[in-house]
Amino acid sequence: MTTKIGVVDIMMMDKESIMKQVENMPAGVYSASNKYWCVTCKLLFDIDKPVCPYMPKMCINTPVPVEVMRPESTVSIEKFGLFYPKVPQRMMNFLAGENPNSVGRKWAEAYIGFLKEWRFEYRNEPLQTLKSFIITVSGSETAQRVTKDGIVFVITDLKKVWDKKRLFPILGSAIEVLKDELGIGQTIHFDEIDIIGENQTGKYYCSMCRKFFEFSSQRETITCPLMPQKCVAVPHSLDKMKYSLRDLISVYNHTPDIYRRFLSQLPLKEGWLEYLAGLLKEEWHFDVMKKGLNCIAAQIGLTNEEVNCVFEENDGMKHMAMMG
Repeated sequence: MTTKIGVVDIMMMDKESIMKQVENMPAGVYSASNKYWCVTCKLLFDIDKPVCPYMPKMCINTPVPVEVMRPESTVSIEKFGLFYPKVPQRMMNFLAGENPNSVGRKWAEAYIGFLKEWRFEYRNEPLQTLKSFIITVSGSETAQRVTKDGIVFVITDLKKVWDKKRLFPILGSAIEVLKDELGIGQTIHFDEIDIIGENQTGKYYCSMCRKFFEFSSQRETITCPLMPQKCVAVPHSLDKMKYSLRDLISVYNHTPDIYRRFLSQLPLKEGWLEYLAGLLKEEWHFDVMKKGLNCIAAQIGLTNEEVNCVFEENDGMKHMAMMG
């Protein structure tokens, strides 16, 4: 009788061999700014050495310093908005109720500052740069309808994350700043359309890279949205997996501060910490402790407290040390 062995099974069988080969490969080049990007998965990393932060012993790629080679496209920023948990965007929606014109201008300026620091050649792709901003802020996919009269950005399933009455005025103000920066003369409008409707948004966890994903409608399993043609891991729906808040904290430790730049511009209002805790508990089923909650708040820019999350290897949240 023949037993069928899957790609993942073979990979696990060869894990030690792969780890040995990776260990013997040439080391990457260090970045003076701790800013890296990956040519393969296109993600941006804020890390202190040129090693994949998610699979350091298994990934055969080395992240590229932005000083050596500029990131290819602002599409890499979109991945945070399209696939990562919408916790920052939901907090932006909760807090951004006042002065949309001022908020929009500040966010546009923060976005431009981010692009310059990460050495994007963003003026070479003006429409793409606008699209990346809208996706990063909204947490939703967009379509673009370009006509002789202007450009319409159609945001999909907006109500899953934002209140349109809050978001559209902010985007309108921000786009005017970005149009001047990018040399775009066309009139720009916004619209929305529901794709998945009332269906539950899909939430998943990958046990291999320990990342969380949120997009489209809920399924049991998905193909990795970051490397769909190359990654052999299979993210599963949350109810099938074991994970902790430590895993999300680890993701934010390596993620660039794009959302911190937005959220730090907003004044806090009563109940913000409880709202954040509710998102983490009710939607992501995390066991939220005070220290972990404070860490997430600092990481995404809700507080300006300098907090580091230090873990002992293979220990859970109960062994997390918070150091200011």
